[in-house]
Amino acid sequence: MHYSAKRPVVVIALLLVLTAISVYVSIINRSHLDEEKETSTIMLRLPNAENVHGNGHQHHINHRRRLNNLLPSDPASVYTKNTNANANTQNSSYGNTDNAAAAAAHASSSYNFAVLIISYHKTGHDLQEDLVKLLIDEFPTPIGPNVTAKGVKSLVRRRMHTPVHLCSRLYLQPGTVAVQHAPDLFCNAEKLAKILLEEGDHRKNKDSNSNNIQNNKDLGVKIVHLVRNPFSMAVSNYHYHAKKPIPRPEMWITRQNPCQVTYPNGELFADYVLPSLSKRSYEALNINYDSRLILRSEFEAIANDCESLYQTRKGLETANQFEHLMNLDAPDGLRLATAELTIQGDDNGGDMLRMSNNILKLKQAEKIVQNSWMGGRNKEFQVYTLSLDEFISEPKNSALEFLNFVFDHNEADVSMEQKESAAMKYSQTYLNKKEGSRHITDGKASDKEQLAEYLRHDAVFGPPMKKIEMLVETALAESRNTVML
Repeated sequence: MHYSAKRPVVVIALLLVLTAISVYVSIINRSHLDEEKETSTIMLRLPNAENVHGNGHQHHINHRRRLNNLLPSDPASVYTKNTNANANTQNSSYGNTDNAAAAAAHASSSYNFAVLIISYHKTGHDLQEDLVKLLIDEFPTPIGPNVTAKGVKSLVRRRMHTPVHLCSRLYLQPGTVAVQHAPDLFCNAEKLAKILLEEGDHRKNKDSNSNNIQNNKDLGVKIVHLVRNPFSMAVSNYHYHAKKPIPRPEMWITRQNPCQVTYPNGELFADYVLPSLSKRSYEALNINYDSRLILRSEFEAIANDCESLYQTRKGLETANQFEHLMNLDAPDGLRLATAELTIQGDDNGGDMLRMSNNILKLKQAEKIVQNSWMGGRNKEFQVYTLSLDEFISEPKNSALEFLNFVFDHNEADVSMEQKESAAMKYSQTYLNKKEGSRHITDGKASDKEQLAEYLRHDAVFGPPMKKIEMLVETALAESRNTVML
């Protein structure tokens, strides 16, 4: 009896001790996570046991690991002064990371623009990484820009924005090259220009405890916008996901509802993307449409078509998106995948309309800087639109266009011969990679032309996608006229 009376007290005491230990461990783990968020400069590294799903995926993982070697161990080191006067004489070749790593870690760049490369799903996510690597390997500092502490990882979370700012806040730094996949740019164009031109100064000076807000060596931003014809984008998306095995980064396709039109917090994706896409004309690109780029009724028609396909067929009542793509016939599977790519607001969808919105917002911001008080601060806002389709068909010329844009102000340091040599190396590397990569789907499916024509003539998808096609082609044509080979 005496033991039984004390047993509850002992149990309670043990529970209190275990609770205290759990709280302590949680605090320590959170502290480590916070520290990693502030100081981590490495890319995602997967253990060898996870290197599965075929040669293409294995190549993709190895490519990310090689790029990890380019990153400085200290985030601040991209701003560290280089005391080696001969840094710009280092030899480099595409694929050799030793010199590039040394340059990125120890040299400061005399390149005074911030370079930002933007992509979307199936418009050049891997191409982003290749272009960063091309710059670092072939044009090491001080001639070219440094890689940022994020390396080839997006600066901020993709497809997200804050309720206050409505735009992804990137804090760009002069003398660096950074990437961002699928940013939300829903703020007005003037706010976007300020975010990209000025917020990097404030962040840098805050970190360095400096009161000098103006960076005299900051010439502005160069934005490389990787886009794609909407029909080839949609067909590539379908082909990529309608096959086994599922690449590890794409497992979301087994979890998300392709017809969900809200962000995770319940906000409607349409409420953010449609305002800039529902005009008849766009002065920044000299575009006039017979009707608006996309109407809310067209958005809703795509959502309704998606719902008519998803979990409505016999045997697919509880199936996920991947299982639908594997079991539906090609036209229906293509419509379902294209709906997700167009109107889906939960985490991985909506990039066709997000790309269209961002084409307009970036060009509008560029015009504002050119024609307003912001231009008086000796900062430039340059946008260059490049097509993944052209990188696939003409890799050398496309790489040369990219390099001409990045180095158009710097002819004394970077000759045309250097750029042509680097573009040729890029082309050779790309063609070798294409043969063994599952991620590069263009040209590997015999029905791509038929599926594109099916979408073009579809009553739901055809009308808005044709107008998006006109928008993309107009932006590309303007950029071609800006940088002549």
